[in-house]
Amino acid sequence: AAFVLVAGCSDGGGSDFTPGGAAEDSGFAQSDAAAAFPDSGGPTGPAKPTVIYAHSDGELFSMDPATQKITDIGAFDTGNGTSPIITDLAVNVSGDIWVNSEVAIYKAKLPSGTGPVQLTKVTNIAAKTGQRFYALAFTPAGVLGPDEKLVAGDNAGELYAIESNGATTDLGAFGTDANGKNYELSGDLTFYMQNGKARGLGTVRLCDPNVPCGSTYNDMLVEVDVMAMSAAFASKTPGNLRKQFVGSGSGYGRLYGIGAWNDSVYAFERMGSTMPAQLVI
Repeated sequence: AAFVLVAGCSDGGGSDFTPGGAAEDSGFAQSDAAAAFPDSGGPTGPAKPTVIYAHSDGELFSMDPATQKITDIGAFDTGNGTSPIITDLAVNVSGDIWVNSEVAIYKAKLPSGTGPVQLTKVTNIAAKTGQRFYALAFTPAGVLGPDEKLVAGDNAGELYAIESNGATTDLGAFGTDANGKNYELSGDLTFYMQNGKARGLGTVRLCDPNVPCGSTYNDMLVEVDVMAMSAAFASKTPGNLRKQFVGSGSGYGRLYGIGAWNDSVYAFERMGSTMPAQLVI
């Protein structure tokens, strides 16, 4: 799907990335977009969502896909006066909202209208020294087991299946280019059904261990190899998850969140600290 501007969004942010995917202190929070599906949509894929959720590091927003009206739902709240910095958001087919910080996963409860968004901690997920998680998405049922499965991406560009007890399975990464540079997640990934088949998409950029990735202004859209991911989950052996690039580049810099259904892809984009965040499709 081509990316064209459909709406602007204030208060959305986007962190720059240094080698290994670590967030720089850019003064802006990471933001994301995810589609909330009203049902599974049957064998051909999900029905068109009635709402699209998005977030900054501390605030949840929604957008009506028909009118493109954006609503500030409210701030994330753990109930103890402090909240973690939220780096991503995922929505399952039941419409349940899950979010993550760099080290833990939470389930979100929406207010009846607008107001605080209550977070309940589900599990810690960071297991290695320096490991930080940025991307979060649900795979469709049947890809990683019989049910939907939560998948998270870390600062090394690795994807992990997340169990309800916090156990993780390393599924692999997106490989390297001819010069040995890593294709690492620049912001997010999403999974959906299209014509009865599970598909996955991620935003990536080339990362040189000696050059900050934040200097890149043209993120690429990559198709996740769902079959390789499924095989890695079954064998517990990480694989190369890059199936193919979708286009030669998005034409937008720093795509920090994506959500998709059928042939439409929504993304959050931010070019720099002086530019407003934009929602593109």
